[in-house]
Amino acid sequence: MCFSPTADFVAAAALTPLAVATLRAAPTRRHLAIAALPAIFATHQFIEGFVWLGAQHSVSRGTFEAAIHLYLVIAQVLLPVFVPIAVMLTEPDKARRWLMAAGLGIGIASAARFGWIIFAHDVGARPEDHTMVYDTDVNIGMWATITYVIATCATTLVSSRRFVVALGVANLIGLGLAAAIRYDAVTSVWCVYAAFVSALVWLHLRSEQPSAPRPRTPLAASA
Repeated sequence: MCFSPTADFVAAAALTPLAVATLRAAPTRRHLAIAALPAIFATHQFIEGFVWLGAQHSVSRGTFEAAIHLYLVIAQVLLPVFVPIAVMLTEPDKARRWLMAAGLGIGIASAARFGWIIFAHDVGARPEDHTMVYDTDVNIGMWATITYVIATCATTLVSSRRFVVALGVANLIGLGLAAAIRYDAVTSVWCVYAAFVSALVWLHLRSEQPSAPRPRTPLAASA
């Protein structure tokens, strides 16, 4: 979670059983990418625990900076590319896959923008009002924010699978709430929210599993 290192580590630990169960629920290899989302979010929360420890001077400066960069890479570079790919792989409808592919292209552009900011400029993190604020000396810009939302949320909204759509709706609501709570800490606040609503991925995979065949009734027993 975003309020302390302990809260982040507890959140990561709480999400780990869900992450394992979701990976085990993947009915085919094509479902493994979307099944990995809870594991990615659990790892993300674990990493932010080290960001908090660094801000409290409890770990080395190198560990602190590495945790900041890794946290931002997952949130702002990996997710806008990974999410569209994950939903595309399990989408049976060709027209919807084309829409998701367009979202993937937008996500790649968004990831490139954020990646340039993260690696070519100074980035930092500071606790403020019980949240972790990630900042840089570059103005991210409204278009980067919009493309990020399209890639991470809108691509799920065009899915033909109800739990994937529910995931997109929940994440859009969470993003709006996170921005309303504290805009400059939206990355931290929204990511912990997204981590817990990723339970919808498990429900999606359970719904994708083929139904077990019913046992046949012997003719003699039915006579």
